[in-house]
Amino acid sequence: MTTRSVVIGTAGHIDHGKTTLVRALTGVDCDRLEEEKRRGITIVLGFAALDLPDGSRVGIVDVPGHEKFVRTMVAGAGGVDVGLLVVAADEGVMPQTREHVQILAMLGVPKLVVALTRSDAVDEELLELAELDVSELLAETPWPDAPVHAVSGLTGDGVPALKDTLVQAIDTLALGGSGDVFRMPVDRSFTIKGFGTVVTGSTRDGQLDAGATLEVLPGHQSVRIRGIQSHGESQDAVSAGMRVALNLQGVEPAAVPAGSWLATPKTLACGDRLDVEFQLLDDAPWPLANNARVRLLCGTAEELATVRLIDPEGGPAPAEIQPGEHALAQLALSTEIGAVAGDRFVLRAESPMRTLGGGRILDPEPPLLRRRGRAAAARMLAVQRSEASPAERVAAFLQRTPAEALDLHALRRRLPLGVDALAAAEACDDAAPLASDPPSWVSRASVDRWLEPAAAFVAQHHAEHPLLDGPQASELRQALVPPPPPRVFEALLTELCERAGLAPRGPRVARLDHSSAPSASTRQELDTVVARLAAGGAHPPKVEEALSGVALPADGLSWLVEQGEILRVAEDYYVARAPYRELVRSLVAHTRAAGVLTPQGFKELSGLSRRHAMPFLEFLDRQRITVRHPDGRQLRDTLPDWAV
Repeated sequence: MTTRSVVIGTAGHIDHGKTTLVRALTGVDCDRLEEEKRRGITIVLGFAALDLPDGSRVGIVDVPGHEKFVRTMVAGAGGVDVGLLVVAADEGVMPQTREHVQILAMLGVPKLVVALTRSDAVDEELLELAELDVSELLAETPWPDAPVHAVSGLTGDGVPALKDTLVQAIDTLALGGSGDVFRMPVDRSFTIKGFGTVVTGSTRDGQLDAGATLEVLPGHQSVRIRGIQSHGESQDAVSAGMRVALNLQGVEPAAVPAGSWLATPKTLACGDRLDVEFQLLDDAPWPLANNARVRLLCGTAEELATVRLIDPEGGPAPAEIQPGEHALAQLALSTEIGAVAGDRFVLRAESPMRTLGGGRILDPEPPLLRRRGRAAAARMLAVQRSEASPAERVAAFLQRTPAEALDLHALRRRLPLGVDALAAAEACDDAAPLASDPPSWVSRASVDRWLEPAAAFVAQHHAEHPLLDGPQASELRQALVPPPPPRVFEALLTELCERAGLAPRGPRVARLDHSSAPSASTRQELDTVVARLAAGGAHPPKVEEALSGVALPADGLSWLVEQGEILRVAEDYYVARAPYRELVRSLVAHTRAAGVLTPQGFKELSGLSRRHAMPFLEFLDRQRITVRHPDGRQLRDTLPDWAV
């Protein structure tokens, strides 16, 4: 018997006959625990298979109706395709009936069918009142015209007609494709003797083959699928929308608890922040304040979260939102959870546990919300909550963090499943590609904003330091606002220079028309300084003495160092190239013969005082001429040609 990729989920007040109805439909008693049988209420999720007339089979999830088990109800209702709302005809709509309907709406359940149970216990008039009660309840929901069937789970009256209606609802579902990313929220995790760890859940997306490897989120542990079952039958593969049990290899149940996800490796975001849009219920018990603590129910997980409200216009955070109002927010979670853009969730009060509202995830991997970034966050979220194209969504991500690169893996995690992230980035006019693996992009608007400041900074540097080729590239990076990360700047430097009329010159950046060649008079002054230093050999005069009476530009010494005419050994210790090389050649010859350059040998050869000796030896180390040795210095294996 084939299994169709559809899940039916029950909903309704406690003791309204959900489990009895499922047994009447399927022949399966979903209350498997002794406590459930003793108390007559459902405590954990129950599962059954409904056989359809065409020979196929769909899954049914039976959820608890007690208010204390709303988390379990949400875990079962997430991913449901058809909601089966159960209302006892002799009691009508009750508090948990209303809450469950609200939760089904917040979770985006597409179809709803209503069963008025215990029809055998009421007369026609009371049955009509119950139908009217249900009609009023559903009037302002996504299912105002949901079919209603009077049934008796005990006698079976009305059950065949209800089953026909469920089949019609299933046949009219608009089911999406499987996609190439598999994921499943875990609702049970246990051990079976002789098999090991088994987890169950309702598959959300993609296809899974036996023997495949998945990733556990949070934790990022890899697990191999040893076997797959659906409704007690072994399967070679399963697809989205099926109830499955997975036998995992090499992992304990504690590592895959209820609330975690199993997913294709490296495809789902997993973090402690979510950017979301949500709505408070019209009958929410109180306004929701900024920075309030709530319980987030998403997938099969429940986590505490702090709600950081975001003003849609980018202004200061609202102090609170009122019942019935929509809001944008960043949820700061107490622990990491796996998440996907577009997933729906429910918010409940931390204490007392009342349902407050619900919404959907806009960005499952957002940057930290900061006061200065609220306007950018609001703009980005406005795009993500709209019917924007994938390319527009990519542009919004890049503009949120303008100086940072977004790689293909991160882009895939932040876009809704099924979106071709690479095609979206390539179609985005605002995405400037970087030469990297994996492919990365940065906001082209950032490069545009850097052009004028970069050109101005280089021009100012030329005016203040005419003898230099320009500022160091690292100095230019720091002058940009905000400074891009080094790898982003290096990747964009060529484009930045071309568009700003600049050109790299070694480690520096210059204007195209800039010449650092000194004038004849300046060259004469520079030669004077070089000659004074050279006259001192390895014992040059102090810098202030070498510059005495010389009209040298402020960057004259730096220019001479870059040209290699002098060397800066220490802050106030410069030597001319010729005497430096002569001394180095003597030291190299001596050390090759002696094996080690001892402090005494260095002193005898150089004649340097202690003030110059230690800086000179350390400079030789930095120049990769020598390396430290217990007895002094040794020569490097490879030396410059001029040193030998």
